[in-house]
Amino acid sequence: MISLYNCHTDGGDYRITKFDSLGNVESTYLCSLDNCECPAGHRPTCRHRLMLPRFLAKGAVNSFYFYDYDRQGWVTNEPAVANDPMFKPAEPTQMNGFNKEMQAALEADGEKLKALTGEDHGPKFLSEPVYPSEPTIRRRI
Repeated sequence: MISLYNCHTDGGDYRITKFDSLGNVESTYLCSLDNCECPAGHRPTCRHRLMLPRFLAKGAVNSFYFYDYDRQGWVTNEPAVANDPMFKPAEPTQMNGFNKEMQAALEADGEKLKALTGEDHGPKFLSEPVYPSEPTIRRRI
C-alpha cells in the first residue's frame, strides 16, 4: 500500500498530512524543523521532520506535490493539460528514480541522523546499477 504525504503552512508551522492509496487522510501532524505532534515527536527526529526540509527545498509546500516516503520520491497531482500555465512536464532527470539533487538531500539527511543517533541510517547508493547476472544452466548427466 502506498502512502503519500503533502505539506501546507498552518500558522507559523507546517502541517504534514498522510494519505492512503485511495486518497483518504490517515493522519495529519503540525510540525516544524524542531518539533512535531506525531507519536515519535519526542524523539530526536521523526519522519515528518525528515520530510519537512525536503518539501522546503523543492518548494513543494502548498503545492500539487506529494512525497512518497517509502520510495523516497515525488508524485505530482498537477493538471495534465499541456496548455495549462500550471503544467510542467517532468524533467528527464526526475524520471526513473532519483535525481542527483534528491540523492544529495537524502545523503545529507542521513548524515544529520547519524550525528543525532550515532547510527548510520542513511540511504546507500551505488555509483553504477547492479544487474542480476544470467543464471548458470547446469545439466546432470
